[in-house]
Amino acid sequence: MINAKYNMIIIKGEIKTREIVSCQYNRNTKKWDVEFNNGKKYSYSYLNVQKLKDPQILNPKMYRISRDGREFFNIKAIYVFTGKHESYWHICFNNGSTTDYRQSDLDIVESCFNHKQSANVFEYLKQIAALNDIKNEETNEKLLSKRFEKISFVSKNIALAKYLNPSLLKANESKNEYIPIFPFGCNNSQYKAVKNAMENQISVIQGPPRTGKTQTILNIIANILMKGKTVQIVSNNNSATENIFDKLSSNKYNLGFIVATLGNSKNKKMFIENQEINYP
Repeated sequence: MINAKYNMIIIKGEIKTREIVSCQYNRNTKKWDVEFNNGKKYSYSYLNVQKLKDPQILNPKMYRISRDGREFFNIKAIYVFTGKHESYWHICFNNGSTTDYRQSDLDIVESCFNHKQSANVFEYLKQIAALNDIKNEETNEKLLSKRFEKISFVSKNIALAKYLNPSLLKANESKNEYIPIFPFGCNNSQYKAVKNAMENQISVIQGPPRTGKTQTILNIIANILMKGKTVQIVSNNNSATENIFDKLSSNKYNLGFIVATLGNSKNKKMFIENQEINYP
């Protein structure tokens, strides 16, 4: 029986490891002699067989894996074999079952914590958060520390990963230039700010009072919504987020229905209770 943890047999592009008792290359015939579990033996030309060894062993906590929209859970171990044209994954689950996949058949998301710098910076932030005394008014728990403790996985594709490790940050590589919309109007600097925000994962917009930062935020929101995505607006004070909501819900725009004013549990409860059946 082939040890599937350390060997992967590919015959004519198909994973056959589980079906094979032995697979040996015959130097005399220059063919692969393969014996199957049912006792049958066949010889294959050299190019039709790949016998892969020395897999890369991955930490399952550092990966989120799914196939056809269904995420895998309770993964115990991952072995990755590198073939001629693609890689193959041997996945072991906690219940003792194992399955082999082509890498191209899987949706794989790696955590940025798999990189030492990202993990170290995040650990530093966790320690800083533990020193912060901001507490939940109802439970008296430290808010930041509790939030950080819940985070065990951060996709390397999201903006936070680039913040933790700026070397992962790449400029916009899209071949098609993004042309933003401006339903709230703009000037030249606001145009550049919105365009940069839509073309990059991290964008910093700075300006003194009354230079149109709120207007710029509204235009960014509009562009994100037009792409079929949602937006989270956060701030270190309520007045800033309330200002955005007030602008959208004003008589001039009447767009308050697209906003969910959340935050603390009181706001969430109020939002749910005040939902209306009909929307514009």
